[in-house]
Amino acid sequence: MLRMFSKVHTLKLILFLSYLILKLPETLAEGFVFNYNAEKFKEQIKEMDGNFIMFYAPWSRHYVEFEPRWKDLAKFMNVNESKLAIAQIDCTVNMKLCHECDITGYPTLVYYRKNSFTPTVYNGTRDLPSLTMFLSEIISIKDTNPENSDDTANVLTYAGMAYLNDKNFEKSIATGQHFIMFFAPWCSASQRLAPEWSELGIFYARNDDIQIGQVNCLLSAATCKKLGIKDYPKLLWIQNRTLIRNAIGLETMDELSNYVEKMLVSDKHDPVKFMKKEKVLPVARITEDTFETFLEKDLVFINYFAPWCAHCMQLNYLWRHLGVRFQDESRVLIADVNCVHSKTLCETEKVRSTEYIIIRIYLFVRLNNGKYVSNS
Repeated sequence: MLRMFSKVHTLKLILFLSYLILKLPETLAEGFVFNYNAEKFKEQIKEMDGNFIMFYAPWSRHYVEFEPRWKDLAKFMNVNESKLAIAQIDCTVNMKLCHECDITGYPTLVYYRKNSFTPTVYNGTRDLPSLTMFLSEIISIKDTNPENSDDTANVLTYAGMAYLNDKNFEKSIATGQHFIMFFAPWCSASQRLAPEWSELGIFYARNDDIQIGQVNCLLSAATCKKLGIKDYPKLLWIQNRTLIRNAIGLETMDELSNYVEKMLVSDKHDPVKFMKKEKVLPVARITEDTFETFLEKDLVFINYFAPWCAHCMQLNYLWRHLGVRFQDESRVLIADVNCVHSKTLCETEKVRSTEYIIIRIYLFVRLNNGKYVSNS
């Protein structure tokens, strides 16, 4: 039996998906702020390439107001295998450590490079675009600590984002497809795009056919001058060292990801790769040709949508993040069907275009005995 979700069920669905995300095992629960104590603090400074830490007191009104934005930043940066951490230290519990770090107000935001206990204090605006831009800028600055052997000729990649500069740019773009943002930290348009660009990097982090990157033109003037970058941000699609296209007017995650989908030449939605647990994208795009193969998973969630449906687009953000959460779970597949491109499939599954306005989300559960049941 198949159950259809109308507008009445939308709130229940969103709550259900949020519950799934929050109830994941700790190994899959990416995106949360790390909590450090004195011992963990010293370990992480030596282990991680960078630590952006908030020293706080729970009773501080400024901390309470700022905490949601700090969590938003963690969602972008604290992903699997990342060597850069967003963390926090409770100074009411770790008073000695906070005293040693000269913390006199709350919250205080500081960035520590690897093997260095000399911090860079963040004094900028406490909003997500400014915080993201700060990280982009400080990661791009050469590390002068002699204990760290890596130099700017090596490409640093955190949460799917390649940080490029004058020394590594040419080598990095020599082969493959690259979507690169050229920015200036002082540019307000660059600051607004920064969170969306970070999310784009996370979304395509496991796709070997595309590398999302960025260049700080304030620190890499030679590269930007060579490419004729005069306004910011500039988004360029480069393939095998050849400039293919200048992307214009992209401001949201949906617009950016849709552009990549159009430009990308790959087998990213190959069902064979997905069945072997080689998920190059968090959400699999299902068509008429791949429908039966994709449904061989134990548990499959399918979102039928139309690009022109406003309600569908509002759900896209949550759907993508659900895919990220379950990307390492071999039994679960998060997928969608574009009913504009796969009209025959949607008609077969009795998804009528006149009902997109009230949103029809189909939730499939495939059991081992081959029968389909629904869940809500």
